Amino acid sequence: MSVKSEYNVHEDDVQPARVKAEDGWRQLNIKFLLGRETVGCESAVLFKTVFNAGATHDKHLHHKADELVYVIKGKGRHGQGDEEWDVGPGDSYFIPRGIPHWAYGTDPDNPLTLVGVWVGGGSLEDTGYRLVERIGSAD
Repeated sequence: MSVKSEYNVHEDDVQPARVKAEDGWRQLNIKFLLGRETVGCESAVLFKTVFNAGATHDKHLHHKADELVYVIKGKGRHGQGDEEWDVGPGDSYFIPRGIPHWAYGTDPDNPLTLVGVWVGGGSLEDTGYRLVERIGSAD
């Protein structure tokens, strides 16, 4: 285990979240790195997500939290409101609470890898997560 203090967590020590396809999380790997469960943070959650080609986070929103995202590597698409665009390394975006948004991986050789923060709660449940609708189809 790589814990240096009660406020430090190494990614390798965090299990992938048990999110469900029927709730809009299709074939992606997400880890909630910092939040209530890992370090006792009640006001935000730091997460890391990997989308292989075809992996999708369906259109959803968070009633109680804003979201900040930074793309580390890979290629994919991000949608927000009525827009959708390509994303890649170095891209970052802000999603205000209550705005429907989605993402998916597009390149089989270059998985979309991003980190993000939900500001407004220490867990997914605290963000007011709600699935809005399915997009496309993940195998």
